[in-house]
Amino acid sequence: DIPHGPLECVFTADEEVGMIGARALDASDLKAKYLINIDSEEEGVLTVSCADACRMACTLPVTRAAFPGTALTVTVSGLLGGHSGAEIDKGRGNANQLLGRVLYAVGARTALRVVCVDGGLKDNAIPRESRAVITVADSDAAQAAIADMDAALRHEYAAADPDVFARAEPVQPQMPPMDAASTQRAVCMLCCLPNGIQAMSQDIPGLVQTSLNLGILTTSEQCVQASFCVRSSVATQKEMLVARLRCLMAQLGGSVDVSGDYPAWEFRKDSPLRERMIDVFREQYGHDPKVEAIHAGVECGLFAGKLPGLDCVSFGPDLTEIHTCRERMHIASVQRVWRYTLEVLRRCK
Repeated sequence: DIPHGPLECVFTADEEVGMIGARALDASDLKAKYLINIDSEEEGVLTVSCADACRMACTLPVTRAAFPGTALTVTVSGLLGGHSGAEIDKGRGNANQLLGRVLYAVGARTALRVVCVDGGLKDNAIPRESRAVITVADSDAAQAAIADMDAALRHEYAAADPDVFARAEPVQPQMPPMDAASTQRAVCMLCCLPNGIQAMSQDIPGLVQTSLNLGILTTSEQCVQASFCVRSSVATQKEMLVARLRCLMAQLGGSVDVSGDYPAWEFRKDSPLRERMIDVFREQYGHDPKVEAIHAGVECGLFAGKLPGLDCVSFGPDLTEIHTCRERMHIASVQRVWRYTLEVLRRCK
């Protein structure tokens, strides 16, 4: 009983792990010329362009050997985390990267062997916590180095991440530590892998152009793996970051695997759908919506590639702290966006 023209409804799976569903979808049966994409998280914002992205897994082989000393669990935590596209410009700490700094500081004070490093759950989320199990020759020196790093991080992130901390506790390791050479390479990798904003747009003020996020850190008996989400609205800069990671990992004796590559969604100067949605918004809200490009990724780029000429707009209700354990959706905003959606559908008849 809702007034609307012909509708084709598409639901996709695995968007957060590389847009796998949209990528695999056979769109040959779709005939629509407009895509109303309900996959944004700020009411009053119409998204009309996004960056392309890919996943990169850096793998470093390691060897292990016995080492006499004291075993400790080193934890970097208390961080806010967040979405690696929408919140990469907030200056928040990346727990995996900060863990590398702490381990380097420990190694500068006493002989160090790394057993394992683990942190983060998704490559497109800024990790809130990261842990390492290490064996050290001088436990007191290690604890002093970690205390100094704790103070340094609290000072550096007093505004952006005020609850950050670094600490160490005794532990019983579950496997032998890495040997000296493997430890040195693993710490070097964590310290030197690029992370965060790499370039800002010169055309759109305030828009992040190129970034990468070290989202997942894992260790097996044979290797350490660091997984990134790389984003850019300039394809050659994304290729540059891929090349940088390949060069660094080659020097360390590791490798890089690239997957989940999806295209940018380019801004369309002539968009009847965008103009219609702006008109409806203005009538219902009493002011113009914000029309923007984003550094995060949405599936419109993949659909536009499958359906030439497709006119797309993405919008949605207020969602806060997405990709964290504090993610929530605001019910009153959903009600307003639902009314807005109904009127847009009515006018698309």
